[in-house]
Amino acid sequence: MCGILVHIGDEVITSGHYALEIIRHRGPDAFGVVNFETNLGPMSFGHRRLAIIDLDPRSNQPLSYDHGDFWIVYNGEIYNYLELKRELSSSGCEFRTQSDTEVILAAYQKWGKECLKKFNGMFAFCIYEKKNQKLFFARDRFGIKPMYFWNKAGIFCAASEIKQFCCIPGFRAEVNMGKLYHFLNSSDFDYDDETLWKGVQELEPGSYAEIDFSKWRPGRPFKTEKWYELNFRRTSSIKYDHAVERFQELLTDSIKLRLRADVPVGFLLSGGLDSSSLVGMCTKIPRKSDATLKTFSSCYENSPVDERKYINEVLKHTGAMSSLHFPKPSEVADYLDLVIWHNDIPVRHGSPVPHWLLYKHIQEDNDFRKVIIEGQGGDEIICGYRDFFWSMIYDLLRTKKIPQSLLQLISLRRKHGYSPKIILRKFGRLAFPSFVKYPANPAINAEAILDSTKVPEIPIRREQPSVKDMHKARLQILRYILHNVDRNSMAHSRETRVPFLDYRLVEFCVNLPDRYKISNGTTKRILRTAMKDIVPETIINRGDKQGYSSPIPSWLGNEIKPFFMDNINDAANLPFVNRDIVLQGVGEFYDGKRTFDPVWWNLITTNRWLKIFRMSV
Repeated sequence: MCGILVHIGDEVITSGHYALEIIRHRGPDAFGVVNFETNLGPMSFGHRRLAIIDLDPRSNQPLSYDHGDFWIVYNGEIYNYLELKRELSSSGCEFRTQSDTEVILAAYQKWGKECLKKFNGMFAFCIYEKKNQKLFFARDRFGIKPMYFWNKAGIFCAASEIKQFCCIPGFRAEVNMGKLYHFLNSSDFDYDDETLWKGVQELEPGSYAEIDFSKWRPGRPFKTEKWYELNFRRTSSIKYDHAVERFQELLTDSIKLRLRADVPVGFLLSGGLDSSSLVGMCTKIPRKSDATLKTFSSCYENSPVDERKYINEVLKHTGAMSSLHFPKPSEVADYLDLVIWHNDIPVRHGSPVPHWLLYKHIQEDNDFRKVIIEGQGGDEIICGYRDFFWSMIYDLLRTKKIPQSLLQLISLRRKHGYSPKIILRKFGRLAFPSFVKYPANPAINAEAILDSTKVPEIPIRREQPSVKDMHKARLQILRYILHNVDRNSMAHSRETRVPFLDYRLVEFCVNLPDRYKISNGTTKRILRTAMKDIVPETIINRGDKQGYSSPIPSWLGNEIKPFFMDNINDAANLPFVNRDIVLQGVGEFYDGKRTFDPVWWNLITTNRWLKIFRMSV
């Protein structure tokens, strides 16, 4: 919904400051700056607005409340703002706008930090208490909206995108080498408050920070605290039929809330169960008479990842309008640098580039849709990944439920055809995690990048001994996906909403018995049951969907081979790359002797990232 900037230091930020102009894409509808004199000297609040709720200029930010004692810059949406507004109004709070932004300020004035627990939404905001000389930062439960800090002696900044710090005198673009190692070696890095940029801190999901100007100065550390954490250890005793009914109720209400907007809303439709379910459920929800149901999809000619067969089934079933986009191989070469620039980090191979291109298509579409609903989170909360199977079966084994575990394993083999070798490897990694090592990819010189011979453990293991542990790990891994979703959509001034991450639905699903979500070789059991007659049977019975897929590895080996070869040759010159091993592997790939190694793509996008931001390694 927007982009924010908070700056404390000698420089006074103006409305035309490049730290706000550089994120114009996040808020092309309006901008504003308010400067304050504080105990620490000048402080600036800056904002770029993407108008979604209450399009009137009176809701532009920075916004004040209580005669100017409370000020806010805010990015996101509080979907239950109307209900909160009625509650606050009944206790005497007054409002001059129809925005959710003003509701946040009134709620904070009344309840303090406890207001966070009342919000159902996605948000990253900063509130300044002028009288008390305090700053309050907060981020939503699952990290859907971003918040970053840069804090050094004499200067403090908070921003929506890391690139904003590059516009502040005194900032140096340097690489966090430990994080870079993890990205190159395993595509992992985004699971704590550190970032790929040295000295840039991320406010973690479900966290807040309070800064008292009487006790703190820029450059000094400040404490962040968790205001929300999922309880993964409860297990509900609800009966399956009742669970299905409750699941339908929660998902329906989540979609209803996320349809609240004063601008048109569209849907991404991949052809998989999650996105198809959201589109199907929307047909059961009353909408404005002029609110046509429209979907947007990426498709590929002559490609095994083309989903038009299933997309067309959903369109026929729901009567939704459709806009199809056909990414071209040449667009990967043409737009990769822009995708990296918007993301502020190197991007993995696969979905980020086609996803960015799809939002470009949405922006250029004649049927203007400013809000887009996506299906992220479904796999994480209702066991959409096949690794959940191994966690479930292993948990049955270690709790001595031998017959159940054998029946589940037989069903899994019958449905997915896993060999005895794979089964032994999976259970071996779960049973003996201390013996499972994650050595550096031979393409990477770990000692050169880490300045140490010790190779660190990967941040998050994909193998977990129970479904509960797998939920926790996968929701942490989801942070990178949500990062891409926010940057790719906001790059084209579009807001993405994710109904599966309504906290009420997440809490309900992770605490359901395992067998309600995954059983007999079938993932997402409860969703498949709940969607009967809402989406086509062919979608409900699908077992082959593998997320938002793309043919980029195939293109790199064929249509855009020159682009790939030029870039991998250049990336192989990086000081921490084993050039001969990389080029030998690439040669074997083109000779058909090995499959595509994701580390090659990671090297290419890392090299591009270093050049784009003139990073110091």
